[in-house]
Amino acid sequence: MNSPRDVLTPASLAMLQAIADEGSFAAAARSLTIVPSALTYRVRQIEDALDVLLFDRSSRQAKLTEAGAELLREGQNLLAEVDAIANRVKRVATGWEPQLTIAIDSIIDRSTVMELCESFFQLNPPTKLKLRAETLSGTLEALISGQADLAIGAVMDAHAKGGLQRELLGSVYFAFAVAPHHPLAQFEEPLSDQVIRNYRAVAIADSIQRGTSMSIGLLTGQDVFTVADLSAKLDAQVRALQWWLDQLHAPVTRAALLGVR
Repeated sequence: MNSPRDVLTPASLAMLQAIADEGSFAAAARSLTIVPSALTYRVRQIEDALDVLLFDRSSRQAKLTEAGAELLREGQNLLAEVDAIANRVKRVATGWEPQLTIAIDSIIDRSTVMELCESFFQLNPPTKLKLRAETLSGTLEALISGQADLAIGAVMDAHAKGGLQRELLGSVYFAFAVAPHHPLAQFEEPLSDQVIRNYRAVAIADSIQRGTSMSIGLLTGQDVFTVADLSAKLDAQVRALQWWLDQLHAPVTRAALLGVR
């Protein structure tokens, strides 16, 4: 007697799907260009190996049983995994990824990213690109959690997880700035933390899903207006809704990281 591993092949799953789609063994046999008796025999082999009935044969229509419907649902997952294996084999053979997901930190200029993508597509690669917009800790989290293959502009610190390949992009220094009509523009410099704390800061939300979010340059007790991205933050600054809230002295080190598989 055949075992489930003997009978549950991509070809047999495709055959069962054809029967379900056509609604009868005879119609499925015609579409598959095999004789109906051979089709019936193969289906019984699968049913015997699984010890279940896959089709209700009480009517003229070949209707899936609950067990048959479940087999086809799970079979789709099996076929998808077969395709994934084929893609991975192709990737190993050619050196190309089937898909590359890149987490882009909000500090990275989007036009630069698009220029890089344009240059990449000019190579006519078999790789599909998928970009994720992330901020602060969320950029690194996307890589570590496996949601991204590459992270660009991630904030690096001494606690960054090991096992990652990284390349330094550079250090970013931020200047304190307010709109000309903002009240802080009328104060004598240098501004003290006590003075600054009385005015609202605008911060881009950390996109991290799990764990502790990061903030840079915020003062304890200060009102914070949280926005989604850098363009919204700049708009708020121009409208004098805030002051520019980043570190004045210490640089933030950004890196491009590639997960090691």
